[in-house]
Amino acid sequence: MHHWTRRLFALAAPLLLTGCLWGPGKFTSELTLRKDGSFVLDYRGQMVLQLPPDAAGAERWSADKAHCFDPARSGADAVPKERPCTAAETATQKSDHEKMVARKRKESEEMAKLFGLPGFDDAASRAFAAKLMKYAGWRSVTYRGKGVFDVDYHFVGSAGQDFVFPALPDNDMVIPFVALRRRGDESVLVTAPAFTGGAGPLAARAPSAFKGDMKSGLVSRAEGRFTVITDGEILTNNSEDGPAAHSGGREVHWDVASSSQKSPEALIRVR
Repeated sequence: MHHWTRRLFALAAPLLLTGCLWGPGKFTSELTLRKDGSFVLDYRGQMVLQLPPDAAGAERWSADKAHCFDPARSGADAVPKERPCTAAETATQKSDHEKMVARKRKESEEMAKLFGLPGFDDAASRAFAAKLMKYAGWRSVTYRGKGVFDVDYHFVGSAGQDFVFPALPDNDMVIPFVALRRRGDESVLVTAPAFTGGAGPLAARAPSAFKGDMKSGLVSRAEGRFTVITDGEILTNNSEDGPAAHSGGREVHWDVASSSQKSPEALIRVR
């Protein structure tokens, strides 16, 4: 298990259970890594704050949720008999349900804010988008509703030190979309843990104690293409098609959809 996965499970177990984590939506991303160690990363598309089902409105009341029963008759095998609810009983059950949903929503939002995530309301999300714009690389951030942000990110840097995108203010609990890690043999390991389809990057690595709770919460919404272009030497990669010629040297790409299960990874020698 990668060190970032161990750390995430250890520190953010409550968020894993509620489903409050950042992830990519529809996107296009391109990393250009030069053999002198410089790089340019572009990410254009959606960044999604996945909300727990009740926060997204999936637990709204409906009349078919009301259930009423007559008392069970005597006998060891007697079971209560269901009957139509009265208007008063339906109203009481609706009120109890709405109170339960509101309590769960408040608990989830408080836990999310504790880890630096914005609130579930539109005003908090728009304020978070404006805050992101103050940091390098974020050329535009627009909140579209329901936890979805449209972003245009462009960053120029050096692989002389580790780099992770996105680095969000007041929030260390992000599965990296793209990470660069410099090794001692003059190579750079490029990984994209969040660019995983299906059940997402955590499902396969989750301890068994979490798997049941994660089924309805952490489902990847990533859909797009991640491309790495380099004039360095591509030592290893796990793409489907392998390296191909490019005007800037060589390129390798990964198409991410609901059917894809692997996280993009490439080892590139620089210098």
